[in-house]
Amino acid sequence: MSNSTPNHLTPGFYARLFCSSEQQAILDAASALHREITSIPHNVSEFTVAQAKLAWWRHELSNGNAGNPRHPLSRAYFDLANGNPQQLELFIEIIEGVEGRISGLLPDSETSLAMHCHKAMGAYMELLASLTMETEAPLPPETRNFCSLVGAGIYLSTHAIACAAHEQSCDLTSALPARLSQTGDTIRPVLTHAADLMDRALGLTTGGAGLIYHHAMLRIHQRLNNKALSRAKLETGKPPQLNSFRMLACAWQGARAAVAR
Repeated sequence: MSNSTPNHLTPGFYARLFCSSEQQAILDAASALHREITSIPHNVSEFTVAQAKLAWWRHELSNGNAGNPRHPLSRAYFDLANGNPQQLELFIEIIEGVEGRISGLLPDSETSLAMHCHKAMGAYMELLASLTMETEAPLPPETRNFCSLVGAGIYLSTHAIACAAHEQSCDLTSALPARLSQTGDTIRPVLTHAADLMDRALGLTTGGAGLIYHHAMLRIHQRLNNKALSRAKLETGKPPQLNSFRMLACAWQGARAAVAR
């Protein structure tokens, strides 16, 4: 589902404010490239055309990784990327996630839901970590786990809130743990699972200046998710929102938590 919120009002805008100028530059470049690729299902209605566009981006990213990007967004990204060998692999996983969505493939188990969430948002969180942590080495397992939990929590929360706002049932409920999937409600169980994942991420000791953006995003989306869960009913067309002050406060709390770990 598309998001018409201006970029300067999004959680990502506030999360990046506490990052260094160098981090902000690569975050902006990666975000623009990620948005261009993941928006293809919203901008292209014909299945074969969407497939062709994604295939083109696979080729373009491979060329860019080899030092020959052509698209302005990929040139801007590769000018700043640090050459971590995982980054191309993670972008390919992101493309695979988009391919799955345009094919209508839905997870049908907890295992497939975890992979679905990884390709939808977890891989992107890992990609950003590999950039902002300024390392060419593979991310350590604990950092990858943190990124996976943050990405899955954010994805499930935003997806469920968007479904409620458009008065649609959530298509991920059947893949949730059994204790959540048998309530008859398709929105609240997904929000509850998202809350569980974000709580687990907060319980980890993973941090540092390179993960300020991730911790800030986590705090903002946790607040939005809790606000959604606190409502007796999510109203059509009225998703839970935070004003600028609340968004900034959550981002600040996340940034402090990151550097304190």
